[in-house]
Amino acid sequence: MEMHAFDDPRHRVAPSFIGTCARRAAGFTLVELLVVIGIIALIMSLLLTIIPQIQRESKSALCLSNQRQLNIGFVQYYGDNSGRFMGVDTGLHEWDWVQGQTNLNGNGFETENAVKKGRMWSYIGNLSVYRSPFDPFSQFQRMRTYSFNAFISTGEGPMWGGPPNWQVNTMGKIPLPSETIVTTLEYDHRGYNINGFGISVSGNGDWVDKIAAWHPGHWNFTMADGSTYSYQHAAKQEVVDYYMTLPQNDFIWLGPDYNWLSKHLAPGMFQ
Repeated sequence: MEMHAFDDPRHRVAPSFIGTCARRAAGFTLVELLVVIGIIALIMSLLLTIIPQIQRESKSALCLSNQRQLNIGFVQYYGDNSGRFMGVDTGLHEWDWVQGQTNLNGNGFETENAVKKGRMWSYIGNLSVYRSPFDPFSQFQRMRTYSFNAFISTGEGPMWGGPPNWQVNTMGKIPLPSETIVTTLEYDHRGYNINGFGISVSGNGDWVDKIAAWHPGHWNFTMADGSTYSYQHAAKQEVVDYYMTLPQNDFIWLGPDYNWLSKHLAPGMFQ
């Protein structure tokens, strides 16, 4: 009798194996589904933790990059101008890094033209460099986020504890460039940053301007030697948030953060 291949016992599938395949084809068991759901939930929780941290680190890197570019422009300017700094105020002198603001219905704002007319513009040529990615305000209200140390160049430093006629307008007059702040993020409650950044260096705890509290746990600075510095503030973030968003200038806040800052605005000059 002729035997076909499908009648060959070697090609027959055991009934128990067929039943197992049928059960497998029916879907996952409840336990398997719970395991998969648990793994997905774990991955999602990790992503929700990691992604904001990555975003903050990316913004912080961009913010420091912006400050580096402004610092480089500052250095290039004095290299092109017989070793003299550009002005760090906003429209008090024709050689200031940005020019003055305009008032509209009693509300201050900074125009694009004010930035482009400043001495820094030819070295930067990009409006986005003037604003931190952390800045929560609109571009119309705050064309720029960063400010320069008012104790260097033709700044307001003498108003805040310096000698009456003291100005540091060349690099050679800065005793400790690696410890001297050049730029930082400023928060001016009036809606836009006016002139340079400064606090009293006399030791009385008087903050004339406020550093923006947008970097959790730290403040970023560039220094006169071109380096960058991330200072981990001693005060808790909620304390920094409170003092750095007060709706006025000239407030008193003594402590290690004030001490550090006052020593790095004009190091080697008054302390």
